[in-house]
Amino acid sequence: MEHIRMPKVKNVRLIDRVSSRKACLGTLYLTATHTIFVENVSEMRKETWVLHSLVCGVEKQSTTATGCPLLIRCKNFQVIRFILPQERDCHNVYVSLMRLSRPERYEELYCFSFNPKLDKEEREQAWNLIDLKAEYSRMGIPNSLWQITPANREYRVCDTYPADLFVPASATPPVIVGSSKFRSRGRFPTLSYYCQDNHAAICRSSQPLSGFSARCMEDENMLQAIMRSNPGSEFMYVVDTRPKLNAMANRAAGKGYENEDNYSNIKFQFIGIENIHVMRNSLQKMLEVCELKSPSMGDFLWGLENSGWLKHIKAILDAGIFIAKAVAEEGVSVLVHCSDGWDRTAQVCSVASMLLDPYYRTLRGLMVLIERDWVSFGHKFSHRYNHLDGDTKEASPVIDQFVECVWQLMEQFPCAFEYNERFLIQIHDHIYSCQYGNFLCNSEKERRDLRLRERTHSVWAYLWKNKADYMNPLYRPDHSQTQGVLRPITTPYCFKFWRGLYNRFDKGLHPRQSALDYLMAVKEETQQLEEELTIHQEVRHEIRQTTRRPETTWTEGHVRIEMLEKEQGKKIVIKTDPVEKNTHWVKPSDNNQANTPQDYSGSLSQPGEPECSLLILPRETPKSSDPDLSTNSDQESGVADLSCRSPNGGDSLPSEDSAKDPDSDEAAYSAA
Repeated sequence: MEHIRMPKVKNVRLIDRVSSRKACLGTLYLTATHTIFVENVSEMRKETWVLHSLVCGVEKQSTTATGCPLLIRCKNFQVIRFILPQERDCHNVYVSLMRLSRPERYEELYCFSFNPKLDKEEREQAWNLIDLKAEYSRMGIPNSLWQITPANREYRVCDTYPADLFVPASATPPVIVGSSKFRSRGRFPTLSYYCQDNHAAICRSSQPLSGFSARCMEDENMLQAIMRSNPGSEFMYVVDTRPKLNAMANRAAGKGYENEDNYSNIKFQFIGIENIHVMRNSLQKMLEVCELKSPSMGDFLWGLENSGWLKHIKAILDAGIFIAKAVAEEGVSVLVHCSDGWDRTAQVCSVASMLLDPYYRTLRGLMVLIERDWVSFGHKFSHRYNHLDGDTKEASPVIDQFVECVWQLMEQFPCAFEYNERFLIQIHDHIYSCQYGNFLCNSEKERRDLRLRERTHSVWAYLWKNKADYMNPLYRPDHSQTQGVLRPITTPYCFKFWRGLYNRFDKGLHPRQSALDYLMAVKEETQQLEEELTIHQEVRHEIRQTTRRPETTWTEGHVRIEMLEKEQGKKIVIKTDPVEKNTHWVKPSDNNQANTPQDYSGSLSQPGEPECSLLILPRETPKSSDPDLSTNSDQESGVADLSCRSPNGGDSLPSEDSAKDPDSDEAAYSAA
């Protein structure tokens, strides 16, 4: 709070990015964690909350006749423009936001003050939701070929690796230690993914300290041990994800890449993914295109091409496809590295794992994949995503690119993924928001030293609790896309611009219902209609059994209906002949196969059959003016009029054709 110079400013205008005419007048509040704008309209009082951890830039623009503009850019690609009436107030808010959005210590981040009111036991359960030991056990290790090594306990060998690591069973401790000394940052080759079907594995490391001629026998033995852990293969791939020119430049600094003359039975492959600086500049150029107020089609397409963003996404996917094919089709193990093994290596290993294993296309599986290949293996979250005030040249959208790769795959294989686009966006937001402790620090050791499990909360439990919002309505566990290896196409025309992430805050544009929202609504309506159909069938069966007994009176039938109402929680209305009090039943159409609300619309009776006399409504009957009770089918709400009139109008007795129907016979018998 000591950094807040101006906690409240009145008569502030919030300017829409697309249409400057749509300005909202309200009050601006500054708190220790959020900037809050409250509109003055008494009926709405709409609030806009901006978490300070999400702010990546604040710009105070030149004063105009209408006031002093203040531009706020967020890491989730939201851009907010305020106009404050006084230049002095604008300056005070600007200075306050500059300090609040750049915390100097971890304890200043929102996750240390965020309190969802969970007790100690619930907090521990939330952190234990994702268990990496269980994940390795699911892959079938440890086994006779792979074992867990105690070499890195207490992070003695590599402080950026997790404490528990799996290595080939034939790799002795001296080999592990010697290999770590020959690898950048001590990040020696270790297991990332294991394929039980053919024993092929994906391993990861950092670049070797080979220079122009240096070699290490322990490191060479380590790669031989990886190859021997796959009995069905006579060689292994070593994939360097960097452009060859970059790797050769590193040789001058004493680093570099493996020499095939020194490592027997390896095949070396360069991929060509650019470094973090190129990626940062590429994203910035693409965002500049997204922020154009009214670009022409040529300007937008030229700007998107000039940014190179989709070209980089393609390069990452191509690398993952190469590794997945090596494992699945050739049965060959692969060692992946870049410079230090925590950026491009994480991208490629996680994409390859997703292509290979359907488990990572489930909601829990994606959580496990991020926890394994990104969190535990020391991706530099705090540096890459500017969690603390520091060197901006360390920032880069590394995991953003992985999330987009998943989205591009979802677009090609819409039935293969259990989760939807919202789940990816939620993960992206929480990586930057620092509301939870999962994505803080740069290594497992730093997180343990900071005691994050005891002092913060886990985002995975929150996402899992709300998983109904993140389910893909097209997902089918038994679908051909869901099973086995994914083989995406990476020709340029297959890549799309992700408007749902980069332009989702453009509220001034004409609103468009997304396909996901429509499908979710259709699925929900279909489930409701199927439940009502089930109740309809149960009620019909019960009343048919009741009215089949001659001694049953009309009053007893209604008593039975009231009992069913209590059981089902629905109001059951029986439409009867006003004179005879006959109850007519008809054979319903087969609605179990319906997929959309339109499939339920119209009459349930067959040609020549009488009026459908059973209508199921909610317990609280709406007013007669409710549009859902109109005589026409409401396709948007999914409510269909289940009553149907006879061609002659009014209620009629069964026709000669309908008398042949057993249901009609029973109904006629009950009326008798």
